[in-house]
Amino acid sequence: MAGKAKKTILILIIIFVFFVGVVYFIGKTLGKFYSGVPTISNNTLVEVRFKNPVPEREPLIPFKKTIPFHKIIKALYTIPADSRVNGVLVFGNELPLDIAQLEELRTALENIVKSGKKVYVYYDQIGMNYFLVPKGAKVVMHPTPGSYVSLRGYYSAQPFFRTLLEEKLGIKFNVIHIGNYKGAGEPFVRDSMSKYLRQELTELFESFWNNICSMISESRGFNKEEFQKKLYDGKYFSISKEEAKKAGLVDMFEYKQNIEDKYDSVIEINKYAKSISDGFGTKPIALIVAEGEIVMGEEEPSLLGNNKNVIAADTMCDIIRRAADNDNVKVIVFRVNSPGGSALASELINRELKRAAKKKPVIVSVGYMAASGGYYISCGGDYIIADKNSIVGSIGVVSLIPEITELSKKIGVHFDEIKKGKYSDFLSPFKKITPDEEELLRKDMLDIYGVFKQRVADARKLDLNYVESIAQGRIYSGTRGLQIKLVDKIGTLHDALLEAKKRANLKSIDYTEFSAKKSLFELLQEDFGTKTSIETILNKKIKSLFKLCKKPMLIDPALIETLSIEE
Repeated sequence: MAGKAKKTILILIIIFVFFVGVVYFIGKTLGKFYSGVPTISNNTLVEVRFKNPVPEREPLIPFKKTIPFHKIIKALYTIPADSRVNGVLVFGNELPLDIAQLEELRTALENIVKSGKKVYVYYDQIGMNYFLVPKGAKVVMHPTPGSYVSLRGYYSAQPFFRTLLEEKLGIKFNVIHIGNYKGAGEPFVRDSMSKYLRQELTELFESFWNNICSMISESRGFNKEEFQKKLYDGKYFSISKEEAKKAGLVDMFEYKQNIEDKYDSVIEINKYAKSISDGFGTKPIALIVAEGEIVMGEEEPSLLGNNKNVIAADTMCDIIRRAADNDNVKVIVFRVNSPGGSALASELINRELKRAAKKKPVIVSVGYMAASGGYYISCGGDYIIADKNSIVGSIGVVSLIPEITELSKKIGVHFDEIKKGKYSDFLSPFKKITPDEEELLRKDMLDIYGVFKQRVADARKLDLNYVESIAQGRIYSGTRGLQIKLVDKIGTLHDALLEAKKRANLKSIDYTEFSAKKSLFELLQEDFGTKTSIETILNKKIKSLFKLCKKPMLIDPALIETLSIEE
């Protein structure tokens, strides 16, 4: 009797969820209408501009309106097939995106140009994000005399704080790094770059700028070597818009309002992205975004929505496991943008991804950075795709131990200790680190480094000695990462989704972002404790429900037994 009652409750839950879905669609449609999202008419121009940096993932706070980067990209790839949209206007001076996001934006715009639709890139002043202009797009400059072009080479000034901290303030940092190129601690213990840090930064910037010059030359039809020489010789520095047009950098001078007047309506990319339906239910591709520093524990978002992005191990492992165990998910795309963090947290996430990879393909998409722990977790996937200008590697370990003994003397603060246990004051900032403590810490770090290298060797199918030769804390561009086998393919997030579509034998890219926010189906499943996903049950039984019910709004009790569910 109890079993029958349980089955009855399950069926009622299915029916309830189905009607909730109907209400959801109606509510979403009405919500768009009342939220101010305009109806998209024919001959529409989509404008791409952002006031603030665009995060990679969906905000955890429900009422925070930020659109994540993947939805912007999804919207742009929708435009070629959208007959209502005939053009895109990109405001080049209003794109607070990182270098990898700019590269992905360029690829999406290139796809729109190939579809035959107009793409305008509008500048007041042209700077080094000019490389986002795809081949076939029109470069438009403001016609007033204040417009100019300033294309130049790379420059990076690294601050060093040792003199300030140690000599002026009395704060000393003890830095232990495993790998000569693991330079994260150098600014705190040196007054200038070591030869290793200078070498790797020079090689990284050279790779980035070789890519940038290639993209500009390809788009504008320049000879790359000639363009690169003129760039570094200062020929494109502070030139007028007329000189820029003569040099082939600019196509036309026009006010943005005149471009907008060619179209019947204008909509900003954020609103256009909101107008695109995500559908209902879990899709066959699960997108998981790992952005920020890697830490232990659970993520606890601020109610104000202003919390710093972190990759909390417990939270991220739960997200990965939910996607891996969901029957409707056929493949996982794991998007990474992280400089690293806790080695233990990285190991936990790596292991969880490997568990998921035993059940279904896991494609890793590297955004701006998968360095140190960011690369550690990436090795949990089956296949790594990175942008040309992504940063990968930094296979090494570093520890920074502060010491304030001199500071306390300077300000007249004294510490009187009570101690029991040889290492009870291990790495206390109120005393100098001892050789014994440093040796113990170095041993632990060497163990972590060894495990890190082994994870890379196993995941990438590389000899351990070879991994050591490319490790030592060195960072690489995505382009270089491909050459040394840390990356499988150069490509964007969209390319990773295409790879997922291919591996799952899908007809289209159809994905759901899995995050700390659980779906209604998952919450119901948790509460009821079913082994099979309620969403899966619904998908299997809903057709039977409509076949057996002549009036779907009226449920015949006799059908409950017919539709009973075996656990």
